[in-house]
Amino acid sequence: MIDNGYLYISNNNRIFVNLSLGCSGECSYCYLPKIGYSNKETNFKTISAKELLDYLKKNNIRFDKNTLITIGCYSECFASYNKIETIKIIKYFLNNGNQIQLSTKKKISEKDILEILPWIKYYGQLVIFVSSATISKQSSIEKNTDSIYVRLKNFQLLNDLKIPAVLYMKPVLKNITIIDLEEYKKYIMEYNIKDVVVGSIFTNNISSEKVAFSDKNQLFYNPDYEEVKIINSLSKLTSVYRRSTEVMKKYKKLY
Repeated sequence: MIDNGYLYISNNNRIFVNLSLGCSGECSYCYLPKIGYSNKETNFKTISAKELLDYLKKNNIRFDKNTLITIGCYSECFASYNKIETIKIIKYFLNNGNQIQLSTKKKISEKDILEILPWIKYYGQLVIFVSSATISKQSSIEKNTDSIYVRLKNFQLLNDLKIPAVLYMKPVLKNITIIDLEEYKKYIMEYNIKDVVVGSIFTNNISSEKVAFSDKNQLFYNPDYEEVKIINSLSKLTSVYRRSTEVMKKYKKLY
């Protein structure tokens, strides 16, 4: 088992990859400060794609094309300071045959996706989760992220370029996320969003289920009853899941 921040590996089913430790989004619900990382500075601990891959090889870490690669639990994948390295690591694992998931609160450029496209071997090998916990209160709750309206336009780009895009309504914030339910429905219809994940908040309040990306007893799933209301409502329009891995299994293919 490896858990050094940049990598978390408990078995060869899934590898969590972070090219940076910290984020500048300053989301009010962020779990990073709870585990010792910053969510509002720009001087982060970073690692290059080459360094990370060299570490995997040096330590003889075994994985194959069936290993799910999850990028960016401790960082913003498409931030200016680590986007180039993120794209390098995406290309490497796509070429290896791995399925990749990542989430973002940034606008994704067509140029970046076109750079990645030639490395994709099948539809659903790369799945991008567009993260949003609120629409109406985004400017104050997700303070230094890209505008929610700019972010949601990622769906149009990714749909046009045939890359599965998921609305990642995580975490559900009590008395906040639910007030935008009708707005979320509107955008689901407008952008033909086929998959939505409605997820629990991560806190250090101990519960029966720890987060999947760390073996430390620091973060736990803490659901809110409003999640069920949101799921029931959105399920009338699209496919709704509780875990991102459920979406990845939907798109999983062996070649």
